[in-house]
Amino acid sequence: MLGNNHIDNSGINKGVIVAQNNGNILIPIQNAIRIPSLTSTIVKSLGNVCSNDDYRSTVPQEFKPDEKIEYNHVIKYREIIKNFAAFYDVCENHLNVYDDSNIRGKAKILNYVNELYNEARGNILLENKDNGKSDIKIVQDNSDRLIDMVRDEIFETVKSSTEIMYIEDMKLGVTCFTCFCFMKCKILEKPL
Repeated sequence: MLGNNHIDNSGINKGVIVAQNNGNILIPIQNAIRIPSLTSTIVKSLGNVCSNDDYRSTVPQEFKPDEKIEYNHVIKYREIIKNFAAFYDVCENHLNVYDDSNIRGKAKILNYVNELYNEARGNILLENKDNGKSDIKIVQDNSDRLIDMVRDEIFETVKSSTEIMYIEDMKLGVTCFTCFCFMKCKILEKPL
């Protein structure tokens, strides 16, 4: 005991102290804490809004979904993207509000989706590396599959989150958000 300070070692140690170690230390994790995805909060709010048939906004003038759909040869998602394009402003506003309370939240979410797309694109290009087609032709031939791959990853991320939401809201939110990301050029290629 030094002055008013003292050290107490009651024998109960819940931590690990190692001075010098020449082997492995195995520490069992008993109470893992799941941290929800940033994306799940956005998808939850979009699912609630997209289920309201009365709400429609407009697609910004500078973006023309038809041009990107045609350039990328999108077939399966053509009408889905056109229908959900009406929610562009809703998505943008929800992300901006989220960003106000979560610093760089919007950028992190959009970068995450772009990374999902780049990974899916890389896998498709790898599968088709020996067929002699250009990268853009391979992307165009697989555009709907690429959207599926990204949408499925977003859905799995949201599903594994700790957020509680109805499956219908989750599916609508993921679809709406995926279409928004398509329009923000985070999924598929920009028309030349």
